[in-house]
Amino acid sequence: MENILEVEDLGIMIDGEKIVKDISFFVHDQHITCIVGESGSGKSITMSAVLGLLPKVACKTKESKIMFHGDSMFCIYQDPMNSLNSSVKVGKQLYQMAKGYKKMTRTEFDQQMGIILERIKFEDPMRTLNKYPFELSGGMLQRLMIACAILVTPSLIIADEPTTALDVSIQKEIMREFRAINREYQTAILVVTHDFGVVAELADDVIVMHDGEIVEKGRVLDLFDSPQEEYTKRLLKASFEGAENCS
Repeated sequence: MENILEVEDLGIMIDGEKIVKDISFFVHDQHITCIVGESGSGKSITMSAVLGLLPKVACKTKESKIMFHGDSMFCIYQDPMNSLNSSVKVGKQLYQMAKGYKKMTRTEFDQQMGIILERIKFEDPMRTLNKYPFELSGGMLQRLMIACAILVTPSLIIADEPTTALDVSIQKEIMREFRAINREYQTAILVVTHDFGVVAELADDVIVMHDGEIVEKGRVLDLFDSPQEEYTKRLLKASFEGAENCS
């Protein structure tokens, strides 16, 4: 099985402190891989490094290697409202994103996007695309970003906490769409999350991070059946106790 992404000895420094500590992992092509850990574990800044979007205060160590073997990546951020200009209609902004991946006219974009949005249960796609971001819910904006990912068919989708702050029914809908993209288009997906419930729903492979290090990784069923590290066991227990309390 080929790897779409390989990360070797990734170290990230901020103000002289190594906050990501020489980690190595890979993402199988056509698989959904989840990086899971608590806030501050280093998972989101690791994704920033993969995307080439480290903040100015951070830098990679010279030993770091990031090798991407696909054609393109598409990132879906935790809060799409912060990724969009509130004064520009969402259709125009999504079209500008899509043009970076495929040559198309606005008419072609509207036609293709309309078909995708109908499929994922948007009642009036053109009316939605003609709205401003602040006129739409967080869940609808996430679904629009997923629709754009379907349209541009990247080699790898990176999703940073894609279900945080969404209600349970929207979370399930978002995860259904990720699974559909993976199965229908064989698109590899890398999901960053703090929630083992998301891992259970989505992942083929899991990487557990803590304090800038990878403490455990492997196939999802193996990790759920017999976690080896105490940190992983604690995360699993906390996630599923929280799920029981919410039910």
